[in-house]
Amino acid sequence: MRMRIAHPVGNRDLYGSILFRGIDAIRGSHANGMPLPTMNKPAKTPPSNLPEGVVDGLNGHILRGWAWAGDEASPPVRVEVRDGDTLLGQGDATHFRADLAAAGKRGGHCAFFIALDPPPPSGSALAVTMAIAGSDTRYPLSGSPFNVARTMPPREAVPASADILPIPISSPQLHGSLDQCGPHLLRGWARWLDGNQQSPILALYEGDTEILRFAANQWRADIAELHQGDGCSGFELPLPESLRDGQTHRLDLRLVETGGPVLPAPFRAHIASRADRPAQSTRLPATLTRAAVPAPLTLSIIVNFYNMSREAKRTLASLSRDYQLDCTDLDYEVLCIDNGSSPPLDADWVMGFGPEFRLVRPSRHHPSPCGALNEAALMACGRYLAVMIDGAHVLSPGAFREALAAWRERPEAVIALRQWFIGGDQRWLTLVGYTREMEDKLFDRIRWPLNGYDLFRIGQPMSDNPEHWFDGITETNCLMLPTALYDRIGGFDEAFDQPGGGFANLDLWRRASQDASTPLVALIGEASFHQFHGGTTTNVDDLGKDKLVRAYASDYRRVRGEDFVRIERDRLSFRGRISSEFATGQRQRMLMPMHLPVTGEVRPGRLSAQFDDGAQSYLMGVYAECNLRNQVQWLGMPTGVAPADLLGIADVIHDIRPDAIVVVAAQPGLGFFVDNTVQAAGLTGTRVLSVGTAAAPAPSGRVTRLSLPPDDVATVAAARDQVGGAETVLVLLAIDAMPTVSTELLKAWGSLVSHRSYLVCLGTVFGQPWLGYSTRQPLRMIRDFIADTPAFVIDRSRTRQLISTSPYGYLRKVGGSVDDAHYDVSLDDLAPYLPALTENLQ
Repeated sequence: MRMRIAHPVGNRDLYGSILFRGIDAIRGSHANGMPLPTMNKPAKTPPSNLPEGVVDGLNGHILRGWAWAGDEASPPVRVEVRDGDTLLGQGDATHFRADLAAAGKRGGHCAFFIALDPPPPSGSALAVTMAIAGSDTRYPLSGSPFNVARTMPPREAVPASADILPIPISSPQLHGSLDQCGPHLLRGWARWLDGNQQSPILALYEGDTEILRFAANQWRADIAELHQGDGCSGFELPLPESLRDGQTHRLDLRLVETGGPVLPAPFRAHIASRADRPAQSTRLPATLTRAAVPAPLTLSIIVNFYNMSREAKRTLASLSRDYQLDCTDLDYEVLCIDNGSSPPLDADWVMGFGPEFRLVRPSRHHPSPCGALNEAALMACGRYLAVMIDGAHVLSPGAFREALAAWRERPEAVIALRQWFIGGDQRWLTLVGYTREMEDKLFDRIRWPLNGYDLFRIGQPMSDNPEHWFDGITETNCLMLPTALYDRIGGFDEAFDQPGGGFANLDLWRRASQDASTPLVALIGEASFHQFHGGTTTNVDDLGKDKLVRAYASDYRRVRGEDFVRIERDRLSFRGRISSEFATGQRQRMLMPMHLPVTGEVRPGRLSAQFDDGAQSYLMGVYAECNLRNQVQWLGMPTGVAPADLLGIADVIHDIRPDAIVVVAAQPGLGFFVDNTVQAAGLTGTRVLSVGTAAAPAPSGRVTRLSLPPDDVATVAAARDQVGGAETVLVLLAIDAMPTVSTELLKAWGSLVSHRSYLVCLGTVFGQPWLGYSTRQPLRMIRDFIADTPAFVIDRSRTRQLISTSPYGYLRKVGGSVDDAHYDVSLDDLAPYLPALTENLQ
């Protein structure tokens, strides 16, 4: 892959880098007579059988990651870890991981978890390679060489550190995951690989002492959604007090049946308060020393550019007095760094934005901009600094106004602006044809800079959190802080010497946050907007970005001796105002110049990031209040449910193949739909019982009508007589159409449901409060029912299509008189008796 990386511009967008295949080249073009990198070449998909692999990290002495040959039919690959010529460890990439299964990589069975013995010394560069069966070629994994943190002590000297979970559970007989150990619970799942219906019995050991013994038989919706058996393979139980003593325990998980371990290696658990954790030693940059300033200003803005004259024009305009609001009396300066651009920026052009602007040409040019930024910072005259490592960011018009207001209240405040994209998520838009020219049209459509807050109309937050204004902060490209604090912590750490600075910007934000004497201020309603350009991480394909970000993370461990951790929301205070309705959420009415195609190269979306539970409840409430469900018909008759519920019911029928289906108080169209679904599924022996007082024609001979009140417990007894000896019974209960509903009524109808089948409560959707409160509380009633009837659980996997009129209504019966822990599959194996049965029938 040919890749052109913008030389000293700060790295952008380090959130959630994911390994995907991307475009095959990044080419340069000309804009305003200057060579500027673009990404306009259409994506090409490489062959699917290319080897892939990633080193995820080192937890203590355990190296983890994933690798496969790129072909589902290929055998697992062998992963080797070397320090120079010394082989530290090796193993097959066969462990199961749910995220890999969702990504379609060898069914999820391609993770590795390798214990390194001896443990690698601090500062080692580990070479991690994979070998494919039948080949002598060794392929390096993404993230190799992996730099071991310099502060990592030897294994026997790490009493207070714990291994990072989850850890895959994998053996020749079963797989699963140990998800949590502490502070209060042991949690995970395990299931047999051969389809054995008996639950695995596991034991937690410390040395030769058994601490816990338990069955992996609890139902978990997430495991059911992954199609790992029937989902009844989870475990969640309290940790004994003996492990909650502030000490490090070396634990192992074993299969009771064989006594063998089910984890790749024992793990360490340390349940202690933050005060008990030892501080890590780390090298910090020296304090900066500056000359006295005869006439200090309030604010100095330092912004770094490299080969981005197009972007610089808008960025500098957003820093001018004509653009920033309520800054008439603000005494400030803008130090514009030209870090070796070709052709260079013109000093007179820079000064044309206002007398406050001046050009700075660093005395040294390095791939990393850290030295140039520190040099410019020492020239600054402001009592406060605003540092922008990436000059492609345009500010909203109230950024300085809100910062000044914060400093009047708290003179030592450290202030961060959140980051937005122009046009949408540039991490993948480029793969479907997004260009600088399209972005120019966006600016033209909002007539920028007439109203700077219209940037929110064409922007998207870089955060994946739907409540992005109140999320934690990994990085800010406009960090505003007291100059004295910047000097005290040494400014940018020039040890980050990679092109673009690697994690230098993240590191400055974290060190400033740690040294700050007052709460950190996150502005609301003000942001910096990243323009599309050839930055080091934003505008390269996913594979290239993944390698870069992993290299940056490895370099951070080299410099700091630990993994980077973002600043969470509990450290932040919030101030500001929302000046644009388009700034309130992820779901913007964006002004795109043209519709981009959806192709196989588009990064898969994550529903929780794009559409939260609140938005879904609102959408379902509007759907119900506007009576749209009564417009959903089957064969010309109303069904009373949303189309997604029709699909959910059809899936349930197909999956459990019931012998009897009881439809209670439903609209006639739903009865016809159930009858047609049974016929389409080829369930010739399935009987359908329709219960209700309304007269409706029977769809076919397999449907029996029972004209009795559905909210009468006595009707349940009559239905039980009609169902007879059916082994698998499904109940569809339209609770919204019944005069009265209670937990006792749910228990009565639930008594008909067979083990692992469903009681589907239709019509549990909520309306909007301003349209009138309801005396019905379906969710509360369902929760009370489940609390009193633990055999049932809510299966949310059946309502994933955003609009359902039956949220929380798909109740699966996972318990019974014979629970999963004691179920003997041989009792249902009729094979030995089939000859005799056949003879008797004849």
